[in-house]
Amino acid sequence: MKQAVYSVSSLVRYLKASIDQDVRVQSILIKGEISNFTNHRSGHWYFTLKDANARLSCVMFSSYASRCKLLLKEGMQVIVKASLSVYEAQGAVQLYVTSVQSDGLGDLYLEYEQLKRKLSIEGLFDEAHKRPLPRYPQHIALISAKEGAALQDMLQTLRRRWSIAKISFIPSLVQGKDASAMLCKAIEAADALHPDVILLARGGGAIEDLWCFNDEALARCVYACRSVIISGVGHESDTTLVDYVSDARAPTPTAAAELATPDMQEVRQQLAVMKRSMLAHMKRHSEAKRKQLEQLRQHRYLRNPLCYTQDAMLRLAMLSKGLEHHAYRITNLQHELKHLSMRLQHNLIKQQESAKSILSTYRRSLIQDQQRRVNEARQALCRYAGLLDAYSPLKVLGRGYALVYENERMISSIHEIKENSLSIRMKDGIIHTNVIKKEEF
Repeated sequence: MKQAVYSVSSLVRYLKASIDQDVRVQSILIKGEISNFTNHRSGHWYFTLKDANARLSCVMFSSYASRCKLLLKEGMQVIVKASLSVYEAQGAVQLYVTSVQSDGLGDLYLEYEQLKRKLSIEGLFDEAHKRPLPRYPQHIALISAKEGAALQDMLQTLRRRWSIAKISFIPSLVQGKDASAMLCKAIEAADALHPDVILLARGGGAIEDLWCFNDEALARCVYACRSVIISGVGHESDTTLVDYVSDARAPTPTAAAELATPDMQEVRQQLAVMKRSMLAHMKRHSEAKRKQLEQLRQHRYLRNPLCYTQDAMLRLAMLSKGLEHHAYRITNLQHELKHLSMRLQHNLIKQQESAKSILSTYRRSLIQDQQRRVNEARQALCRYAGLLDAYSPLKVLGRGYALVYENERMISSIHEIKENSLSIRMKDGIIHTNVIKKEEF
């Protein structure tokens, strides 16, 4: 019997149909880690979902990716809702994802990041709000669990480093659902004592155990506290919202106690150095003042106090003499000023009289010049009037001459006559006549 031969495409179609009809691999939840994530320009998401032993290719089409609120990143632990099928073109089995959610603590971290961003925008993490730590605290309030190694470590550190400080211990739950509210009350109680600094601390543990320190109400309570707060929660790698809001953050509870206090031995050494420096300074200052005192003792005024009076009397006599000299000069200046005033007044009178005389002379000269100009103008007018009268046409007519007009046009030649009717202007009237004959000379 001859064995059947199948094409690749027919086998792939068979596999796809078999998987698509299997309800056990349709719309299932799969947990794994994101890798090889690609956000394609078409809006589709391509990534690989893997665990320690296997991996599957995944595609999330843009219609589902656009509704996904979770931003996928490399290494993120997620739970996807998907259906298993076969991509025929490559013959590859892959998951067609419709939704993605964080796995376990991933949801808590998402809430944590969102709350952290919100508080940061509101300014709860601003460095300008953080207060400087007291250099030498005299009263320290300690908030932690009543029983635990962290409390004993902090107490031993405080006694070893700064035993002179008063310590007020306020116990509180540091994990569990009621821990945040109890921690808020403890902070308010500690703040009411007006300590120099408050230590808020607990030992290390799982991240779930430290989650109460990410509570929003607790973060706002720390921000509103009037006293300086140092947080020392968990281990060095653990960071909570309380650490961001506090005035200072220590990696461990013991480190918080060390950060809040100076070292007694170091302070003693510093005091010893300061004491030696002050004694040396005082010695130098005393020596300098002693030299100044010795110089003052040798001063002539201290050796003979009357010489100070004698010097003052001598200066007074010199000043009196100078004052008399200035008084004499002032008197002379007053006499000179009076003499100059009289001379100035006399000169002003003379200048006024001279000016009046000159003005009178100018006035007479101006009147005479005006009269002369008027007489000359009158004479010229008479001459011009005589000439005008001599050249007047009426004067010519008086000697027997006449003016001939043709239609008000003056005729000076017989050739200009065009009509027979003429007008003749005589001395005492006009004659209207007709031309009978023209005779040329």
